[in-house]
Amino acid sequence: MSTRTKIVVLIFGLAIFTYLVWDFGVDNILLNIRRTGWWFLPVIGIWSIVYVFNAFAWYVILRDHAKNIRFTTMYTLTVTGFGLNYVTPFLNLGGEPFRILSLRDTVGLHRAVSSVILYNMVRMMSHFFFWIGAIVMAVFLFPITPTFGLVLCAIFVLVLLLIFFFFSRHKKGFFESFLIWVGTKRSLHRVVSRLEPRRDALLKIDEQIKQLYNGHRHTFYEALTLEFLARVVASLEFFFILRAIGFTPSYAEALYINAGSSLILNLLFFVPFELGTREGGLYLVMESIGYSAGIGVYMGIANRVREFFWIIIGFLFILITGRRQVKGSMLDMIEANGKT
Repeated sequence: MSTRTKIVVLIFGLAIFTYLVWDFGVDNILLNIRRTGWWFLPVIGIWSIVYVFNAFAWYVILRDHAKNIRFTTMYTLTVTGFGLNYVTPFLNLGGEPFRILSLRDTVGLHRAVSSVILYNMVRMMSHFFFWIGAIVMAVFLFPITPTFGLVLCAIFVLVLLLIFFFFSRHKKGFFESFLIWVGTKRSLHRVVSRLEPRRDALLKIDEQIKQLYNGHRHTFYEALTLEFLARVVASLEFFFILRAIGFTPSYAEALYINAGSSLILNLLFFVPFELGTREGGLYLVMESIGYSAGIGVYMGIANRVREFFWIIIGFLFILITGRRQVKGSMLDMIEANGKT
């Protein structure tokens, strides 16, 4: 993505965000903030539990190959990594170089890279299963119009195809197939020339990815289950927000809101800081189940308050641990965003 495109997307997202805030009303937002009050404590606090599931999912992936790795280390790296992702304008991948460099001396560079890639693949697959579950639940619990039903069917089929694709990549590897495919495309010869010197390293990482699914399948499913449970627990955030401002949502509604909003965010991952897409996604999701659509705008802002708190916690972890790798990971993050 060129710099000009990034700027255009940023302006577009900011315009949507501004319109939604203006449409809902600043006074309404301030009123709901006052109503939320102490409810911000459980909204923020529930993520301390979500991060336990996230960290444990990553921990079990590494557990068989790094006996000396501590769960507390994985937890602090998880929180800090997500914090860096939140402040990364594009693609939300700023925390991944930090995680890799922080583990490099403990488990080796290739193992650190493969564990981060594997964790993100498992995390993505947990999203797929969560979306499938939410669609099935919506069909039985919520009134579905014919048009919305067709949309849900299309999403259901697409997600099933993505699940099949990701399972095949876990079984057969990712980089080997990608290198073969790229090699058949003359238009991608520049990509080939850049990847060729790194072929051996990529294939080694690929072997470790295949090893998890083919040789340690119980570990793979354990990590996948933990990540799925993280999605379920994270839905409490929406439940608490709605309760705080005077609604009586069911937990099924909270699950649906979480699934629907995360689906839209992942489809529009290229919008910097999720400006407009988060609030707009929640706007549409809330409307689809009969709530006032504008409530979604406030929910998105409440999400950002929670994120800001955990960004601070993540950076405090960096200061407390005093990791020397931070400088290198931040430079890698800046370089990666400059090439995106």
